[in-house]
Parts: sequence; C-alpha cells; structure tokens
Amino acid sequence: MITKIWDRLHVGGAKDAERLSADNPLGIDAVITLCPEPIRSKNPRINYVHAPMPDGAVETEILESILNAIAAQIRKGTLLLNCSAGFSRSPCMAAMWMDAVGYQSFDAALREVVRRRPVADPSPALVNSVRDFLRR
Repeated sequence: MITKIWDRLHVGGAKDAERLSADNPLGIDAVITLCPEPIRSKNPRINYVHAPMPDGAVETEILESILNAIAAQIRKGTLLLNCSAGFSRSPCMAAMWMDAVGYQSFDAALREVVRRRPVADPSPALVNSVRDFLRR
C-alpha cells in the first residue's frame, strides 16, 4: 500500500509503483525509484526517475542527487518514493527531505514516517549516512 507521508509526498514499494500503470487513484505525478532495477510497467502520464541506491551506507553524492530529484519532482506535483518493499530506503529518503526543507529534524521526521507507515524499518547504516549528510 502507498502511504501518504506529507502533502504531495508518498512512500511505497516497487509493486505499488508498478500498479500505477493501470490505476492512479492518488493522482501521482512522479515516481522516484530507489531500487537497483527500474520500474517496468509505466503510466505515460507519470514522470519516472530511476535513482538507484544501496540499502546501507550511502555516499554523500548519492544522497544529494536524491534530495535534488525529490525537490525537482515534488515542485511539479504529487510524488511517490519507492524502494523494493517500501520499508527502508524510501521512508528514510522521505524523512531526509522533510529535514532538508525545514519541516522537522530528521529523527522527528523519521518517527513521523514510521508512525504513518508502521512497516518502515530503515537500515541503521542508511540512517547514519543520512544523519552525517544532514550535519554537513
């Protein structure tokens, strides 16, 4: 299931992103896929961005490029961030963005994401990478 995290920001898994090719009840305008493999079944009315990243320690350059991709796509409309299952990478990147735009600290944002999406369980190495990135 796709989870609404914040205005125009949703989190889900690869299957959720694939289902948008047939039905888009939430009016998703863009999908950023964090999986190693791109989404295969696409909706022609949705903009797809493939930004693969590991589910562990992540380099600053990758996190910065994902943050820029989120900012660019969310300005245009409703965004779905997806990773394989929607448990680690996509929830963590949503919380990173919420911190970067000044909504709340990363840790508070991550708690909010987990409250909204209880299956979220970001990798500790990924969480530490994001904390380090946001401190710079």
